[in-house]
Amino acid sequence: MFIIVDSLTGLSLRFARKIGYPVYQIDKDEIPFDQGEFFLITRSFNFGEIPISTIRVLRKHYQKCIGVAVSGNRNWGTNYGAAGDKIQEIYKIPLVLKFEGSGFEHESEIVKKYIEERGHE
Repeated sequence: MFIIVDSLTGLSLRFARKIGYPVYQIDKDEIPFDQGEFFLITRSFNFGEIPISTIRVLRKHYQKCIGVAVSGNRNWGTNYGAAGDKIQEIYKIPLVLKFEGSGFEHESEIVKKYIEERGHE
């Protein structure tokens, strides 16, 4: 089990590192897709769109993704974290969490618990 993160400013990367699993960045690291399932942490941009870099990963590997957490800005109202809603709808990947910035400690615990409950300790 590992985490893939799509982070523009580094805040989502900081959130990902709090969870306690190996972290790989889209477009920066060699991602070991052959090592099984992963959890995705991505972001919304343009008021709720899915980043192209995330779409490229999901098109090829969505079957191995057990869940997604998405960063966003609450100032966007109904578009807050909307990329996560779209990923859930298009790829049928459970949206586990929406968070702002680098998230709070209790939010990273939500993701960690979700992963552990699926037998990925």
